[in-house]
Amino acid sequence: MTRLLFLIIFILIPVGKAYFQTYNILDFGAKSSESFVNTESINNAIKECANKGGGTVLIPKGEYISGTIHLKSNVNLHLETGSFLIGSLDINDYGVMPDGYYYSGKNLMGLIFANDVENISITGEGVLDGRGTSFMKKNTRFAPSKEQRKYTRQKEKFRDYIKLEDGPLEYKERPGHILTISNSENILIQNIRFIDAPKWTIRIGGSDNVKISQITINNNILIPNSDGIHITSSINVNVSNSNIIAGDDALIVTGFKSGLKKYVFGNNSKEAKNIIFDNCVVTSKSAGIRVGYGEKPISNVIFNNILINNSNRGIGVFSRDDSNIKNVSFSNIFIETRLHSDGWWGKSEPIHISAIKSTKNGNPGMISDINFNNINAYSESGIVIYSDNINSIKNIRMNDLRVKVTSGNFSEKYGGNFDLRPSYSLEKGLFDNEISAFYARGIQNLDLNNISLEWEDPLFNFFTNGLEIENFQNFSLRNFEIYSAFDNEDVFDIKISNGKNYKLLNDLSLKAETKIKYP
Repeated sequence: MTRLLFLIIFILIPVGKAYFQTYNILDFGAKSSESFVNTESINNAIKECANKGGGTVLIPKGEYISGTIHLKSNVNLHLETGSFLIGSLDINDYGVMPDGYYYSGKNLMGLIFANDVENISITGEGVLDGRGTSFMKKNTRFAPSKEQRKYTRQKEKFRDYIKLEDGPLEYKERPGHILTISNSENILIQNIRFIDAPKWTIRIGGSDNVKISQITINNNILIPNSDGIHITSSINVNVSNSNIIAGDDALIVTGFKSGLKKYVFGNNSKEAKNIIFDNCVVTSKSAGIRVGYGEKPISNVIFNNILINNSNRGIGVFSRDDSNIKNVSFSNIFIETRLHSDGWWGKSEPIHISAIKSTKNGNPGMISDINFNNINAYSESGIVIYSDNINSIKNIRMNDLRVKVTSGNFSEKYGGNFDLRPSYSLEKGLFDNEISAFYARGIQNLDLNNISLEWEDPLFNFFTNGLEIENFQNFSLRNFEIYSAFDNEDVFDIKISNGKNYKLLNDLSLKAETKIKYP
């Protein structure tokens, strides 16, 4: 088997110049107080530091309320042990994103914003507190359109619009991401603790040479869009040794384009490329790991030694908007997923790969050369690989994969459905479907080796086949222990239909006979 070879060289030099001078924000009028807003004092310290060639801006021990802080080139923002930089509750204390930067309409900055800068760092043992919970409507659940449930197994019983369950919460106007860095280079984020983000926690966009290490993110998991570390259209990124609890996706790579035209620094190609995530522990209300969406290419991405706990979805790879995702590796990953109340995308799939249109006349894009090695999963649904044609998902390889599927507290209420959102139509987004431990549709070149798929009681009757594959070209399955959910004539250990070129070789099965349905 051809192995992917990633040649990813990080030139992670010490950020910026030698920092000879320290600028204490107290010397610029900052106060540790429950009411005093320090935005001006902190920004003045940063300006002074940058104007004199760079250095360290010190946040000393204490609690400092602030609106948007603008980080500048050659500045190290250092949060001393015992320091808390806390987002203001006054929405007017936050800046407005430049036109073209983000979605249409008015979009606010968050606590720290940097654009078109170089040699910056945020370090120390302090805390960045976004106070996101304060911008939510307490105990009020966000209510999506009731139309979304019409194609589900449960129909009108699918969603409880009264009980909070797993959320998400409804919100008022809220600030942006705790930390936004765009079109920049030579970036270090280390040892910081982030809490209670009102939106994404960290967004790195269009940047080059980024290192994020030994950070902690602890968000309110009921807050929608409170993503963990979101890397978009950036190159040469290394994220390691971090713990993340997020109310949305936890570790993310996307290819979103920026409407900003003028910048000096950062990733001129605007592709997402050469990115490593290593040795992280995550919990998510959506996907523990997400690769995609966005219009720009994504390639050469490695996820290694990741623990995904109590999440709605384990690993997700999504092509929409004519994107191209290739050369992505997932290794040494443990996944624990469960069904969550609807409002969050995902239905407990340990692995989800899909390429579909997000608009009626759109293009699903391409996913190719995706490798999985040594994956262990305990979930309340099965693996899903889904495309409407066999040209959009190619060359998927899985080696040493072990999956056990069971039922949970929400299986009757929300289980037995596929969730492909975002999609161009309701019937293609969230719909009734029987659940196999491994389901693949519309794929070229699927290679599985050393595969274990099994079940654990109790099980609902929408659980069916061990492995089901249809509408495919070239399928290889070697060394497998695969079991159907039930021992009856309607379900199969392996079900193969409407495909070309398949090969099954086995030295592992403990069963006297594997029940297979061929085309």
